[in-house]
Amino acid sequence: MQKQNIQRFLPYEADYNRLNKCRKIETVGLWIISICSVALPILDYFSENIIVHGVYSAINFFYFVIMILYYILNIYSETFLCPATARKRRKGFIDNSLGSKFLEKPVEGYYTNDQLCQGPYKMIVNCAENCYFTKNIARAMLKQIIIKNVACGVVFLIIAYIGIKDNLIAIPILQILLSSLFFTELVHHINFIGKLEQLFEQFKIFFTNKPGDKQLLQAVLFLLDYETTLAYNKAPLSDTVYRKLNKQLSREWEELKNRYEIYQ
Repeated sequence: MQKQNIQRFLPYEADYNRLNKCRKIETVGLWIISICSVALPILDYFSENIIVHGVYSAINFFYFVIMILYYILNIYSETFLCPATARKRRKGFIDNSLGSKFLEKPVEGYYTNDQLCQGPYKMIVNCAENCYFTKNIARAMLKQIIIKNVACGVVFLIIAYIGIKDNLIAIPILQILLSSLFFTELVHHINFIGKLEQLFEQFKIFFTNKPGDKQLLQAVLFLLDYETTLAYNKAPLSDTVYRKLNKQLSREWEELKNRYEIYQ
């Protein structure tokens, strides 16, 4: 998740924008596939009518094409584009923290710790800032994820209660719900928040004690823990929620830096 600061420059921002655009197209495609999954069995039932049969054939072909395009786009975005973008983000993090030059241009205006000397300590502070923003945005998203998954669960239970045997409408809806594994997303998201909160507690312990030795080892461990937690997140963080909370989280982060004397 990217923190919007004034006069910032991210060498990999174009990659993030491309990834977000691909994911939005995927969402639209998934909705189209879901609607077609429900509509096709209904049209097939009335396909003896010539006009209805023509509409059924056209939608069925469109459905087939959309599924193929959705699959190709999903493979491209999640298998190739997302890992490549994440790798550039990690390079930018290392450049800003340690003064390396893995990216052709530096990250500017993204982190709020430019007053710190580049080194393991700044690496830890930058990672803590990322963790703080990520966990709070994920926590703010929890309500909407609960609503979405509970709604899917209620529909599933209603269909199961009515019975799905020989039901042309219930079967495709059930397939959609089962394929999405609706409660899995909620469980993973709650686990994601819990891991981030545990990790940030470790950051607070570090800033309270400020151990002078083995800072590099601690910095590497924090980074590995944070990136591993991100890797197991099943859904991207919401840009809408981020923009809504950005000013508040930025203010709270500055307060935390003062409380834990992170500048020292």
